[in-house]
Amino acid sequence: MRNNKWLILPCLFLAMSMQAKISLPSIWKDNMVLQQRSEVHFRGKATPGKEVSLTASWNKIRIKTKSNEKGEWETVVKTPSAGGPYEIKISDGELLVLKNILVGEVWFCSGQSNMEMPVKGFRGQPVFGCQPYIVTANPQRQLRLFTVKRDWSTTPKEDVEGYWSECSSKEVANFSAVAYFFGDLLQKTLGIPVGLIHCSWSASKIETWMDKETLSHYPEVDLSVLNNKEFAYPNGTPTLLYNAMVKPLEGFPVKGVAWYQGESNSANPALYKKLFPALVSQWRTFFRSPDMPFYYVQITPWQAEGKDLLNRAWFRQCQLELMKEIPNVGMVTTTDAGSEKFIHPPYKIKVGERLAYWALARTYGIEGISYCGPIYKSCKLKDNVVELQFDYGEDGMTPENEELKGFEIAGSDGKFVPAHAEIINGSSRIKVWSESVSVPTEVRYCFRNYMEGNLCNNVGIPASPFRAEVK
Repeated sequence: MRNNKWLILPCLFLAMSMQAKISLPSIWKDNMVLQQRSEVHFRGKATPGKEVSLTASWNKIRIKTKSNEKGEWETVVKTPSAGGPYEIKISDGELLVLKNILVGEVWFCSGQSNMEMPVKGFRGQPVFGCQPYIVTANPQRQLRLFTVKRDWSTTPKEDVEGYWSECSSKEVANFSAVAYFFGDLLQKTLGIPVGLIHCSWSASKIETWMDKETLSHYPEVDLSVLNNKEFAYPNGTPTLLYNAMVKPLEGFPVKGVAWYQGESNSANPALYKKLFPALVSQWRTFFRSPDMPFYYVQITPWQAEGKDLLNRAWFRQCQLELMKEIPNVGMVTTTDAGSEKFIHPPYKIKVGERLAYWALARTYGIEGISYCGPIYKSCKLKDNVVELQFDYGEDGMTPENEELKGFEIAGSDGKFVPAHAEIINGSSRIKVWSESVSVPTEVRYCFRNYMEGNLCNNVGIPASPFRAEVK
């Protein structure tokens, strides 16, 4: 018995040492940025059945909760206005201290490879103008970065792999270019802390970023594939990325979403037009923000299977129409930011900053910022000339007093021909005509997989491609 006693004691000590200590999902760690004036649903694990206390240094209020039999606990912390750095102390008898925390504006940046493309570019595919941003990166500035590592799962996960970093040259070089240039301009303009959560996977389809319940309402999406045991294309399979890369962030509030995705869904714009509003709605519910701003990028011109084909033109038309159908969204136009030969164009600074224009003007209410290029509104026929009216051209459109490129018209035979086009007397109207089309029935602008146009607003933001029937 005596010998057995000495055998049992080490086992007890080992069991005690293996009991759960305070732990948190990776999104709640040192260097993080918390959304200002929000409710953060902290959750984690501790010793089962113990009181857990949490104290934030911005108000020093001690919040108490209790872990369940599995050691799981959750509590809500209200954040103040922007500021920091702060500390958060969490204890179940053993203390965990989260350090160097900022409170400010947090944005979730997601999509496929054009969002994933880092500031330093892909191999052989550069990001023009990136080097000064990498060289001058300053860890002391109030801009923090978090990248969710690629992962997938058929069932919802509890945590992601990633960490919050300060803005060193190494971290900036490897972070999403579009997300970084977006956040860089936000932080400089607002003058408060900004946190960026980057969560992308190249070639991913929209349906893989959505949950099963939402997708169950769309019979066009085959959910039976989730019964498979192996997945050759997880980033194109419904729900898999949501389960592993988005769901684990539940309870971590964000201000809004920056979204750059669509190339992998371009073959079926009709389905995308159904799924995109559903994604926006689902994510607004997930982030507990019913009117959360959602800004997205229109896919850029690229030759794809042929520069004169129309499949990607129809997809851009779908994205254009969605901007008018969903509340509190905005679309970045990219007619001047594509690349005929590469699906990953180098003009990521333009794209990121244009996302920031939308946020600064529409979300933060800064007056005087032009944030959208000319958007087709309506048309009418005068003799054999089509007169077009545009939104977002009130302060002028360019180039004036010279012919515009990229316009085509067709008559009753449906054959499109290049058209003359000019801005009318410095207004937001354009006249379009062709000597070979006496009665135009349709007009379009840059409506090809890859086509160059030059219509912009007064600050150089390009017009969206479009097609319209003349009635």
